[in-house]
Amino acid sequence: MKKLLIFVATFMVAQAQAQISNTFYGLARKNTPNSEIFLATMNPSTGTVTNISPTSLSPIVNLTGAALDPYNNNYHFVGYNQMKTINLSTGLETNSVVINNPIANSYFDNFRFNNSDSTLYGLARRYIYDSVTMTGYGEVYLSTINTTTGTITQISPNSIGQGFALAGSAIDPYQKIFYYSTGANLVGVDMYTGLVYSNPPISILGGGNYFDNFTYSCVDTALYGLIRTNYFSYEYDSLIMDTIKTLDSTAIHLGRINPSTGVVTKISPTKLDQGGYTLNAGSTIDPSTMTYYYNNGYQLVGVSLVTGLKVSQQTINNTNGQFFELMRIQSNCYEAYKPIRQNSPASVSSSLKQINILIFPNPTNGMIELKNNNTIVKVEIFDVVGKLCLTHNIQSTDQKIDVSNLQPGNYFLKAYSKSKELYLSKFVKE
Repeated sequence: MKKLLIFVATFMVAQAQAQISNTFYGLARKNTPNSEIFLATMNPSTGTVTNISPTSLSPIVNLTGAALDPYNNNYHFVGYNQMKTINLSTGLETNSVVINNPIANSYFDNFRFNNSDSTLYGLARRYIYDSVTMTGYGEVYLSTINTTTGTITQISPNSIGQGFALAGSAIDPYQKIFYYSTGANLVGVDMYTGLVYSNPPISILGGGNYFDNFTYSCVDTALYGLIRTNYFSYEYDSLIMDTIKTLDSTAIHLGRINPSTGVVTKISPTKLDQGGYTLNAGSTIDPSTMTYYYNNGYQLVGVSLVTGLKVSQQTINNTNGQFFELMRIQSNCYEAYKPIRQNSPASVSSSLKQINILIFPNPTNGMIELKNNNTIVKVEIFDVVGKLCLTHNIQSTDQKIDVSNLQPGNYFLKAYSKSKELYLSKFVKE
């Protein structure tokens, strides 16, 4: 009877978690007449921003990180050198502490909330200057922070890099891997050990200069971001007797990156915009509609993760602010409350190599189809407590699976490819 009660309680928690809303949260900022910051929500259908905070939380915000804790109903950001905790319901500051690193003074950047252990992870960054040689170098450590005390705990035993690009950061809560970009490489860091897990060079299929604003989708366990292609013109200036290079425009596409290989695949068949996007405004994913959102400075743009096509574009409208930044939707990865990969040596196992795969439709009430670039030969489906519910051997290229007999709820899917690779994904049965 005791085991049954535990199972029922676990099932009820999982069902309750599935009911969280897809509210857009972020920071509304204005510069005039005074610099002010407010916690706010946004309606992606209209672009309307509504301030929650009754008064300004800070005159400044560090735009390299923000974290939304859906379990404790908090939003975290850094103003000056202080970690601030804001209640999502009231918009009021509940805690503000000075950030401190007991090992050596450092910043805390690119931080995000990890749903599988309810902890904020980020990069402790510092610059070391040698007054004798008059040279310096950077150090970067994967770290956590205690939002109550502001104390940074370095996980990495040694520096894992000298810096990072303002391309964003992402956490895979199932595998417990923290991702950041150097601009040239996508670095994956083992969140158990702080050691580099993967470090492939970024390679964009079909052309592109940069892969930015990336974020993790728990619906299909994939990393999405924006491919930026810059176009230049060249003109000879007779006065300086040299050629001048001028940026004419920028084409934007939605892309998906394989974190094991660094290969970026374009999803958008045509360019989304000719212009740009705000690097530091961040990006977020609505798991219920499979939509990736980014900010181009004055508009919120929604892009389908399935087709790569633009599905919405709304002018950001806030009567009490000028900008909307560091966007987060609390439902993405809300149910990833337990890691699948346990603590293991920091290396990319060939049996855990990531495959580009989508489960469609998701949610489903009957059939699911696996969309990927590899041949899947076997599928195992588990419920939220780890019970094996279905095993399916795929004998043809038609990679459809009947899940109509499964009870409504959330499920994990293990897909085995012909080349012995394993991919972990998730879907919802209605």
